[in-house]
Amino acid sequence: MVYPLAEQRLAEERLNQRQEEAVVLDMTLFAQVVVDTHKSLGATTGGALDLASLPVLLRDLKGGQALLKEIGLNGRYYTKAVNGKTYVVFKGYSALRETLKGTRYLSTSPKVVAFGVGPEALKSAGRSNAIIMITCYVVLDVMTFIMSDEQLYHELFANIITDVAIGTVAMAAGTLAAGMLAGITVIALPAIGVTAGAIAVGMLVGVALTEIDKAFGLREKLGDALYWTGKAVAQGIQKTGEVIQAAHISMRQKVEEFERRSNSFLYRLEREMIWHLGGPDLYHQIYRRY
Repeated sequence: MVYPLAEQRLAEERLNQRQEEAVVLDMTLFAQVVVDTHKSLGATTGGALDLASLPVLLRDLKGGQALLKEIGLNGRYYTKAVNGKTYVVFKGYSALRETLKGTRYLSTSPKVVAFGVGPEALKSAGRSNAIIMITCYVVLDVMTFIMSDEQLYHELFANIITDVAIGTVAMAAGTLAAGMLAGITVIALPAIGVTAGAIAVGMLVGVALTEIDKAFGLREKLGDALYWTGKAVAQGIQKTGEVIQAAHISMRQKVEEFERRSNSFLYRLEREMIWHLGGPDLYHQIYRRY
């Protein structure tokens, strides 16, 4: 006979087991979709865009949108150095702007930095974008490694190093381009030109570096170098351990030999002292043979 409470408990256990299996299955499918999307996006854009660089792009676009909303589509600005200080100078009718009411601000002004304008804002955005991009690449490469049955650890590290290097150089090129464009003191460029130019330069550099990686097989060569380096380090550690163990055994043997010789010397010294100081009678009394 099966009691109602027992039936209810069995039903709940079956339901919980199915739910756990469903969650594991859903996470596996989700991870596979993320990995496939990352690879597909990179292949489709020739390495210009993937799931790691997409958050950075969206963040820059959002910042550019806020700036365009503030100073208008034709809003222009440039930077100017005066007495060792860098200023951001805005062109146009200041009464139409909601926040940046003035015509000139220090590049370190919180208002200017908040809108991503000027060298200080570029440095701040570059640091935060680098953290986002590196984190995304590491997570995506690890997910790809987990979902793959063939990839080895040295290949994983090679992928992480290569992806982060390409992304960092591309992002730095875009930031440098933005700084150069915004730093032109002769012509006040439209904000949309600075934003779009920085994004375009970064994407083009990313494509070029991706093609170089494919053409020269840098990823594979780096993976091989990491493999042999790891193997050499492992062999070096093993050899060092063997040397330490051999030295330990040799030292222990030398200590034991020293103890034997010391004990023998002390024993002979004791007998000699008793013979000369105590006389033959005392000597034979102590060391008499049975």
